Amino acid sequence: MQDLRPQTQLSRAAAALAQGRAREALSICDRMLKTKTASPDVLHVKGLALHTLGDNGKAIEAIEAAIKMSPDRADFQGNLGRALAAGLDYRRAIQSFEKALQLEPKSPRDLSDLGTALCCLERVEEGAGAYARALELAPNDGATALRLARAEAILGRHEAALARAIRVMAAVPELRGRAEAVIGLVHLERRQWPQAVEAFTRSLEASPAQIEALLGRAKARMRLREAAGARADAAEAARRMPADPEAQLLRGQVEKEFGEVAAAAAAFERAMASRPLDLRPRWERANLLPVAYDSQEDIARYRNDWRKRMMGIAETLVLDTPERINAAVWAIKSANNFRLAYQGMDDRKLQEIYGGVLARIAAARYPEHAQRPAAPRRQRPRVGFVSEFLRRHSIWKTHGAWITRSGKQIEKYVYYTGADFDDGYTGAIREAADVFVHETSVANLIPLIAGHNLDVLVYLDHGMSVDLQIAAALWLAPVQVNGLGHPVTSGLPTMTHAFTSALMEPEDGDLHYSERLVRLANTGACYGLARIEDDLALVPRPERDGGRAEYLCAQNLQKYLPRHDWTFAAIAAELPSARFHFIAREGEGREVFVRRLARAFAAKRLDHEAHCRFHPGLDPHGYLALNLACDVFLDGISWSGNNTAHEALACGLPIVTWPGPFMRARHCLAILERLGLTETVVSSAEAFVTEAVRLGRDREWRRHLSAEGGRRLSRLFDDPAPVRSLEKSLAALAGGIGENDL
Repeated sequence: MQDLRPQTQLSRAAAALAQGRAREALSICDRMLKTKTASPDVLHVKGLALHTLGDNGKAIEAIEAAIKMSPDRADFQGNLGRALAAGLDYRRAIQSFEKALQLEPKSPRDLSDLGTALCCLERVEEGAGAYARALELAPNDGATALRLARAEAILGRHEAALARAIRVMAAVPELRGRAEAVIGLVHLERRQWPQAVEAFTRSLEASPAQIEALLGRAKARMRLREAAGARADAAEAARRMPADPEAQLLRGQVEKEFGEVAAAAAAFERAMASRPLDLRPRWERANLLPVAYDSQEDIARYRNDWRKRMMGIAETLVLDTPERINAAVWAIKSANNFRLAYQGMDDRKLQEIYGGVLARIAAARYPEHAQRPAAPRRQRPRVGFVSEFLRRHSIWKTHGAWITRSGKQIEKYVYYTGADFDDGYTGAIREAADVFVHETSVANLIPLIAGHNLDVLVYLDHGMSVDLQIAAALWLAPVQVNGLGHPVTSGLPTMTHAFTSALMEPEDGDLHYSERLVRLANTGACYGLARIEDDLALVPRPERDGGRAEYLCAQNLQKYLPRHDWTFAAIAAELPSARFHFIAREGEGREVFVRRLARAFAAKRLDHEAHCRFHPGLDPHGYLALNLACDVFLDGISWSGNNTAHEALACGLPIVTWPGPFMRARHCLAILERLGLTETVVSSAEAFVTEAVRLGRDREWRRHLSAEGGRRLSRLFDDPAPVRSLEKSLAALAGGIGENDL
C-alpha cells in the first residue's frame, strides 16, 4: 500500500527531481497541494521542478510563496535567485542571493551565482569579488574558478585569466572545453584572432555543446575575414539556439561584416522579435548601413530610415532598471554609426540625436561622471590623449605628432586602447608621454582617466572606436576635444571643442559642428616624411606600361558616391588608355561598386573591365609600389584623401581634386595650398574630368607637377606650425580662455 504521509510524498518528489524526473516531481507536489498538505518545502520543490521544466514565471511564484511561509530559509532564497536569473531578472536575483548569504554567509554556490548575476549587469568587478569569495570557501570548485577567469578576461586581467584557466584544465580535465573557451575569450579581448580561433576550436573538440566557443569562434573568424567559417559558426549557433537573440545578433553582425545588408537586417529583426524590449538588436538594426550604395536614391532611403530608427530609440529609451541600462550599454558597445558620415551630407543634426542617446546611456551607467568636473587650472596643463589606433595606422600618421612633437609645456597623459603594440609607432608615443597607459578595457579606463584629474582630454579619433564612444559621452575632464581623426562632429553634449585645420575648414565650417571649432595652423598635421622615405627605399620600382594612363583611386569604396561614377567613364571615353586602380577586398562594397561602374561605363558604350582594376588589401610596401606604378592621383570627390594624398605626393604623383563643402572633402585642397600647387584644384565635376584627362595625356605636364611637388615637400611635411598652435590652444583651453580668444 502506498505511503501517503506528507513527508514520504515530499521525499518521493525530491528524489524524482534529483533523478531528472521533473514532471513526476511536479505531479506529486500538485497532488499534495490539492489535499491541502502544503508546506513551504512542497512549494519549494514544485518551484524547482517548474524551473527545471523551463517555466520560470510559475517557478518564481511557487518559491516566493514558500518564502512567504518560511522567510528564513537560505536555500529558498538562493533557488529563487537562480530562477530569477534564468528569467534574466538579474536585479531581483542579486537581491535574493544577498538575502540567502545574510542567512548563510558561507554558501559558495550562492556566492558564485551572485557573481554571475552581477556580471550579467556589467558589474564585473563586483562579480569577480563574489567569485573570489566563493573560491575561498571552495578552492577546488573548477566551475567557479572558470567564471572568475572569464570575469578577469573581461576586466583586462588577461594573464591572470589565462593562468587560472590553465590550472583548472590541469586539475579538472572534464572542464577542458570550458577552460579553452576562456582562453579563447582572452585572445578575443586581445584581438589575437588566429589564437582565438585555435582555442575555441580546441574547446569545441573537447565539448561540442560549448555554445560560447561557437559564438567566440564566429567572432574571431569574422575579424579574420573568413566569411565561410564565420557564417557556418554563426548559423550553427542560431540553429542550436533559435530563440536566443545572442545567436541572431551575431549572425547579423557576420552578414553585416561581409556586406550582406539584407541578410543582416533579417537576422537583427528576428532578434528584435524575440526580445522586443532589448535595445541591442534595435541598435544594430538602426546602424546597419551599407559600405557602398547602389544609387543616390538608396542613400536618401537609408538616411531617412536611420533617422527614423534613431529617433524612435531616443523617444522610447527607458533606463530605469539595471537590466535596461546594461542592455543599452551592451548595445552601444556592439555598433556605431560610423558609415553615416560617408553619405556626403551635413550630419550635425543627426549626430546630435545620436550623441544625445549615447550621453543618456553613459550617464545612467556612470552617474558619477555625468556632470562636468571643475577645472584644475594648473600652470602646466595636464592633457590626455585617447586612441585605439596609436600603432602603424592612419591616425598615428596624422595625429601622432601632436604627442611626439609637442613640448614639455604640457603634461601628456596618453591612453592607448588598441591590442597591438608596435615598437616603432606605439613605442614612440610611449617615449613622448609623461604617463602612458595601455589598457584595452574601457570599463577600467574610465575611472582611471577621471582619477588623473586632467585639464583637457582629446579624443584623437572619436567615432572610429565602438568601445570608446561610451567614454566620450561622459565627463572625464572639464574640457573635452574631438580630434577629428574621423572628420565629423560628434554631436555629444560632453564634447566641448573640435580641433580642425585652418586650411581645410570652410568659412562656414562652424555650422557643421556641435563642438566649438579650434582651427589649428595649416593642415593641422605635422606629417612625417622620413618613414615614407624609409619604406620607399625598400620598394622596387615597378615596370611601367608606357601605353597606359594609370590613375590611382585609393579611397575606401564608401567614399565614392553614385552621383560621381560617371566621371570615371567620362575620363575613359576621352582617354581610351585610362586605367583606374581601386583598393578593396570582396565584401567591402566591391560588388555593388562594380555594378555601378558597369552601368556608368555602359552608358558611354565602354566595358568597365577594360578600364578598372581592383586590388585586395595591400601591405604598406605593396601600397607604395602601386603609387609608383601610377601616373595620377584622383582624389575622392565627396571625401578627400589625407594620408593617401601625402603618400601620393611623396611618390611623385600629381593630384586632381574638387573640394567639397565640408572639411572632410577639402584635405587635398589644403595640402596643395601648402605646396603652392593649386593648378589641379578644380571647381566642378566637368573640370575634374578635363584636368584628369589632361594629366593622363600630357606627360610633360605630369613631370612638371611631380618635380615641383618634390621640390616643395618641405613646405608640407614635418610642418611645426600645427603643433605649435596645438600647444597654444591647449594652454588656452586649460586656462579657461574663451573660444573667441583662440
